[in-house]
Amino acid sequence: MSAIFLKEIRSYFKSLFGWIFLAVFTFFAGEYFVANNIQYGSPYIRDSLSPLVIVLVFILPLLTMRIIADEKRQKTDQFLITAPISLVKVILGKFFALCAIMLAATLFMAAGAGIMAIYGKIPLLETVFALLGFFLFGCECIAIGMFLSSITEHQFLAAIFTYAVYFFSMLVPSFCSYIFGADKAVCKVLNVFDFFTPFEGMLSGVVNLKDVLYFISVIAIFLILSYKVFAKNSVQFSAMSKNRFFVSSLLPFVIIAAIVGANIGCHYIPAKFTEFDITKNGLYTITDDTKQVLDSLNEDITIYVISSKEEADDAVKHYVDAYSSRSSHIKVEYRSPADYPGFVSKYTDSALSYSSMIVEKGNDYRVIEYNDMFEYTYDYSTFAQSVTGLDVEGQMTASINSLMNGENNVKVYYLTGHDEFDLPSYLTETLKKSGYGFNELLLMGKEIPEDCDILFINGPMSDLSEAEVEKIIEYVDNGGKLIMTNSIELYKCTNYDSLLKHYGVDVTEGTVVERDYRYMFAADMPSAILTFAEETSPYVAGTNKVNLLYRSRGLKYDPENPVVGVGIDDIFVSSSMSYATVLGEAENIEYSDGDETGPFSLGLDITIYNEETGTTGEIIAISSGIFLKDEIDSIVSHGNSDLVIDACKSMADNSLIVTIPAKQMTYEFISVSAAMVFVYVALFCAVVPLILIVTGIVILIVRRRK
Repeated sequence: MSAIFLKEIRSYFKSLFGWIFLAVFTFFAGEYFVANNIQYGSPYIRDSLSPLVIVLVFILPLLTMRIIADEKRQKTDQFLITAPISLVKVILGKFFALCAIMLAATLFMAAGAGIMAIYGKIPLLETVFALLGFFLFGCECIAIGMFLSSITEHQFLAAIFTYAVYFFSMLVPSFCSYIFGADKAVCKVLNVFDFFTPFEGMLSGVVNLKDVLYFISVIAIFLILSYKVFAKNSVQFSAMSKNRFFVSSLLPFVIIAAIVGANIGCHYIPAKFTEFDITKNGLYTITDDTKQVLDSLNEDITIYVISSKEEADDAVKHYVDAYSSRSSHIKVEYRSPADYPGFVSKYTDSALSYSSMIVEKGNDYRVIEYNDMFEYTYDYSTFAQSVTGLDVEGQMTASINSLMNGENNVKVYYLTGHDEFDLPSYLTETLKKSGYGFNELLLMGKEIPEDCDILFINGPMSDLSEAEVEKIIEYVDNGGKLIMTNSIELYKCTNYDSLLKHYGVDVTEGTVVERDYRYMFAADMPSAILTFAEETSPYVAGTNKVNLLYRSRGLKYDPENPVVGVGIDDIFVSSSMSYATVLGEAENIEYSDGDETGPFSLGLDITIYNEETGTTGEIIAISSGIFLKDEIDSIVSHGNSDLVIDACKSMADNSLIVTIPAKQMTYEFISVSAAMVFVYVALFCAVVPLILIVTGIVILIVRRRK
């Protein structure tokens, strides 16, 4: 076999075939590598490997088309057939020779990963398995090309056949799923010929042994078929046919059947035994908190994925498989809208995106919209929104935990009767999934319920009575939790303002206007203030999320002389250039004599310790009455709501609530200077390909002169 291997290697590099292959590959590989990794700064080599698949599809047939077809055309196959070497070794020698060239291409990309490691941290395991997947995909394509080269004497015909198979695998399975639905039998059969999806799985950060087995199986099957076709006129084969019919004729097909059976059987093995999360931050690994929730289940829960299994999001499939593998009480069913058109309408009036989920226990259920499974960040310089966090586990565990708790959830009462703004649906739905229950509270003539865990007052437009304010103060002084947003300047809610006055906080009569451009949302809207929560604040909206406060009234307190038992921390603070003025119906950017000057607190966290009862109450006071209005909240990608959600989860003293934070999908960029970027462009896209081509030409000229 080694003789065949060396012969093939020499034949490729004594001609231009091998050199042209490597030159073309290095040119495109260098182009993608510099653009995606060096210039953009991504530490993931998969960002370059993924588009390189198309390059392989176009250039690998140029290698494989001659591997056997040329032997037949020149009649040199007869020497191989009659040579004192088994035909299995002939096929393997040729295959390994091509794999060696593919290995050289893979090592080129590995060198690129090594260069990235100089400039920053790279995820080592993900890089290794991405390169392995790339190499196995190339070997898979080589095995297919070898078989197609064995069935013809014409090299270009072999190349055309190979291109046809590649493009069939690339386009037909997905096109069939789109037309007929992925659950149809014909689509499931065609998906067997989808050679590209397993490669994408290897790049995802989850090592799936089923994908590795698929690669090896495809390689083995096409090598066996190549052997059968190449050996049909062999003297060795003829002799075997006379004496050992089973071994020569049936055994290869028995082996192929066994390989197919192993792949089918592997799909019935639970995912926990075949899938391994290798991402740096455990992106697809369920946490111990989730495991505790699943292990404590004593009732059946059904998770409906609104999609076919084949079309469902990979992260969703991974997590539902992990949940069902962990607990026998979790049942997963896929409901494609095409096959079950009226299914979603039984649970919600809204249309759900593909891969959304419905978690059901008996007659109770929770709906998880697909977009809610991700955390987004809004870039105000480019006005682009990007995914920065994966919250599939958080949403699923919260929904399951909420269903199991039933009535034992956190009780949130929100005040009504004073023209308060409605709470945004994003806030209420997010908290409901975590086990929060919302109830209206009309306080006139009533007491605050004893089971009230959090009281919410959202921007009243008419004043509270003195009796209502006294009840709220009594509630907080006895350990109650209150979240409140101020009333707007126009509405003159004096009694409501006295609530904060009781704890040593004054509310300005006028609206805070910013003159520092760094805080201004727009030059013609000076009372719209963009700000991040203070670093010392216990509440933040989340990584890179900004908050927008509009028509805020300043909050002022004396930190040197606090009310006894009261502690105050700032959440938001305006700049020293701000001032508070009466705006009335319109914006007013002119400063008037007598206007109060900043900085002002725009959000406060107030804690109240009661020595008599030993309890601690808490108030989150936000200066903007329309802080949570949908129109304001949506501008900052729900950053305002996220801050309040964070506060609610901190306030709720309920051991039944399980909160799984979103798993961050951000990474540390590698940093390369502009000069070095130019160097790498020249090196990978010009110098190396040119050296390879020149080397091939020189070798060819030298050989012809001999």
